Amino acid sequence: MKLISDIVQQIQRRIFDTITSGNLVYNTCWEDPRIDRKLLNLDSSSNVLMLTSAGDNALDYLLDDVQHIQCVDINPAQNALLELKKAIFKNGNYTILWDFFGEGRKSGAEIIYHQQLRTLLPKPAQQFWDRNIHNFSPRSTNDSFYFSGTSGKIARTVFNQIQRKELMSAVENLLSAKNLEEQAYYFHEIEPQLWNPFSEWLIRRHATMTMLGVPASQRKMIEQQYEDGLLEFIRQSLQQVFTKLPIGDNYFWRVYLTGHYTPDCCPNYLLEKNFRILRNRIHRIETQTSSLLKALQQSDTTYSHFVLLDHQDWMAFTQPDQLAKQWRQILDHAQSGARILFRSAMPEPNFLPEFVFDNISFHPELTEPLHKKDRVGTYESTHLATVL
Repeated sequence: MKLISDIVQQIQRRIFDTITSGNLVYNTCWEDPRIDRKLLNLDSSSNVLMLTSAGDNALDYLLDDVQHIQCVDINPAQNALLELKKAIFKNGNYTILWDFFGEGRKSGAEIIYHQQLRTLLPKPAQQFWDRNIHNFSPRSTNDSFYFSGTSGKIARTVFNQIQRKELMSAVENLLSAKNLEEQAYYFHEIEPQLWNPFSEWLIRRHATMTMLGVPASQRKMIEQQYEDGLLEFIRQSLQQVFTKLPIGDNYFWRVYLTGHYTPDCCPNYLLEKNFRILRNRIHRIETQTSSLLKALQQSDTTYSHFVLLDHQDWMAFTQPDQLAKQWRQILDHAQSGARILFRSAMPEPNFLPEFVFDNISFHPELTEPLHKKDRVGTYESTHLATVL
């Protein structure tokens, strides 16, 4: 039985690696930078190493006037996305930024890309967007860049279900609610219709979670804690987000439910007041297509901050040796007192190698109160550590 289980895990890992290694998985960041910036204490001396994801949070950190941000991702598509955002800032036209990434759509996107943006991109990003820039061009009234990519396709499926069940007006009421009482009312009106045999089947599928960028090891963590596994976890997460926290500025869920942001509910990098600041600092962000481990092995730089997203979960059960190697490199490249931020599907980071705990100090007194205010709501815990 163990042999069969190992074979299944290997197959699942190969499927996950195949889907997430060249396709755009994350078309928007799924970590709350408001919490990050309160925990990281970034300033003009900060030298940050982080995983790229969609690049939104790297742009957010620039507002704290950081010295440099090195964005690393093994998936070239994720770096290409950040490079496109950088190119739009370099181009200097705020309207293009809003149309592409605020509305998620722009008629004539291909023309704008070829005439104004393409030459501002490094060659690998050019090659990616030569094939994919059409994702910003609407072919129907419901088209959106945020419904493209693997996670975007799941978002479109949810969006189509909302429309099919004629729930869009109720969703808009929920997103426009003025207080928690209103939110709870509209959410409880919608919630029973969210759960049906199709949605439960969809959530339980390995392929669905892979398209959302959730590896098997992370699902295993969730299933260990919840009797009904992913379904129970998602139900509780949605209840927390939509009934316990103000929804007015929750741009994470708005964009996946509607396909676009609004001027008063969007990431900080999309606010017009921040455009000039970010344009002047955009050169401080660099992208690197590599595994985090390889990037560190090849670097002679030390960093004041590491932002690891939920990447630690990916290796917890399946690649413990790689996890240990990565942490040795992190510690070797950490400045004294460096801050390390990551999230997890586990309540405690007890899956980390033992030597890690001898070299860092965790700060639950800081993370636990803020974690309860996380607008994303899809992680079990947030962890901040400082290097001793």
